[in-house]
Amino acid sequence: MSRRDNYRDSYIPLLILLVTVFCFEANGFENFTHSAVIKEGVYHLHWKYDNASITFEVQVQTTGYIGFGLSPNGGMAGSDIVIGWVKNGVGYLKDRHATTTAEPAIDSSQDVTLLYSSENGTHTTLQFERKLDTCDTDDRAITMGTIRIIWSYHNDDPASDTGLTYHGNTNRGAKSLYLLTGPSGNVAPTIPNDAFTVDFLNPNVAVPSATTTYWCVGFAMPKYGQKHHLIKYAPVIQAGHEALVHHILIYACHHEVNMTQHNGTQYACYQNMPADLDNCNAPIVAWAIGSEGLTFPENVGYPLGRDSDVDFVIMETHFDNPNARSDYVDSSGIQMTLTPTPRPIDAGLLQAGVAVTDRHVIPPYYSNLHSWGHCPSQCLSQGMASQQSGIKIFASFHHTHLLGTALHVRHFRNGIELPWVSYDDNYDFNYQEVQVLENEVTVLPDDDLVVDCTYKSNAKTAVTYGGLSTVEEMCLGFLLYYPKINLTDCLTVAVESDLKQVSDNAAYPFVFAMNSVNWQSEAKRTQFQTLEKSSSRYVRCREGVTSYSVGTISALQITQEYQPPTGPCNYSTTTTSATTTQGLDSKGNTRSGNLCVFVATVIWIVLSVT
Repeated sequence: MSRRDNYRDSYIPLLILLVTVFCFEANGFENFTHSAVIKEGVYHLHWKYDNASITFEVQVQTTGYIGFGLSPNGGMAGSDIVIGWVKNGVGYLKDRHATTTAEPAIDSSQDVTLLYSSENGTHTTLQFERKLDTCDTDDRAITMGTIRIIWSYHNDDPASDTGLTYHGNTNRGAKSLYLLTGPSGNVAPTIPNDAFTVDFLNPNVAVPSATTTYWCVGFAMPKYGQKHHLIKYAPVIQAGHEALVHHILIYACHHEVNMTQHNGTQYACYQNMPADLDNCNAPIVAWAIGSEGLTFPENVGYPLGRDSDVDFVIMETHFDNPNARSDYVDSSGIQMTLTPTPRPIDAGLLQAGVAVTDRHVIPPYYSNLHSWGHCPSQCLSQGMASQQSGIKIFASFHHTHLLGTALHVRHFRNGIELPWVSYDDNYDFNYQEVQVLENEVTVLPDDDLVVDCTYKSNAKTAVTYGGLSTVEEMCLGFLLYYPKINLTDCLTVAVESDLKQVSDNAAYPFVFAMNSVNWQSEAKRTQFQTLEKSSSRYVRCREGVTSYSVGTISALQITQEYQPPTGPCNYSTTTTSATTTQGLDSKGNTRSGNLCVFVATVIWIVLSVT
């Protein structure tokens, strides 16, 4: 073999590595920060975003076309849709919109750029980019809060852009997601090698045939002789019970409990509760339907494991059983991930909002009714007595029931409203995921927090009251923060005598007075909304079993409300011709494909001349 052959052969592995690395990067295997399984084993979504744009990649088990859209309600009408496919090695993608349940129309402005496409014998991958707000009235802006994704696929490519074959009933669906949650430029926190898991599971509970059941199980917490940190929790939902298990809360008992007697005990919460467990009311884990749980930031964890930490917990499961079935036996629960290597800072969980009581009133016939719970500075200052520099909120979990349409956690300092801690203008009862904040929010002792819930009750003809069941209502925000302070609950409810001013029967008991109002009267509804906002509030704030003395407070005096930044759009921009296929050159080749062809050509030339 000649020296030239040796020289050439020595460089072949290097050139092959160059092509592999280059094409691996060019062909869309990006460092995506977020992902979701849309259809198990079939349709997978990855994405990442910055302040202006978002990049999606869909990987679908099909060699036909793929549909991906943003919907106002999970249906097609009003949706912003892209449909794409790969044919003969060439990727195609069109920006579309739907006005009804029919083939989506092609937008006059093509606001999506195809970055990469590929297809093998079983799967198609499309990667595309768009602005968060395209300023196109046929598109939907992507904001914080719940986004309803619609998806579809077909086994065949279409004959033309306007010749789509219907995908059928099984190759389509909808899924709610938070697209903008967590630090946009970072990957999820890592789990250390020394971490281990502990499961808290229902012991084969025979679920009662009632439509709503709150079931409690007691657990003695494991002791390890040293401080451990809870750094992650995730649901363990029994197969087939995904709709049955509505939410799970784990409450700490901050008082002495007979653990021998109560470990493993189970009972109907709030009905047959043992007297010495009645004060187990400090939440440390909050999960609800649709959520995948939470991984804590890498610098914080919830303290457990020492003799001085929580000894006993109650796991409360809300079973939502609208058909009153009697054949459910449930073993769902929560899996905690612990580390024996404590993080620098202890985390806490604060429950804020409206106290769960029938004094929380949602009258009928409203398109938008605001009801709020005020966590006042009188509570926060007592909880932060030893933490004058304040706390940092890093995640938020919103909770209402069926009438809730939006929720804002609002933040006030000296009467001036600061940017919202978190919000969701598209609340979905069946998707209650934790919002990990893009930027942690500092709350000071003299600040005020307000959990502001919006309800739509125009399909109701009678008053809905606050309560535990799904057909009653709640307005709660669970705020995860650090460092841990002496405050677990900060709840209020409007003073009933203030609300009764709307009724001509104010002298009668509260529920009767509310039920007797002519709620079809717009004047009465307007009056009630004013009273709800201006009412004095009963306050309940406490740390475990220790209550702080606050009493009744006046309505929060707001001198300046927060105004969200205006978007970039004036909706007068010039449209882009729909005949231009974004992301393709004049020959119909993907940009990344051309780059790989270029590198391959260089290698061929090098090998030829050597």
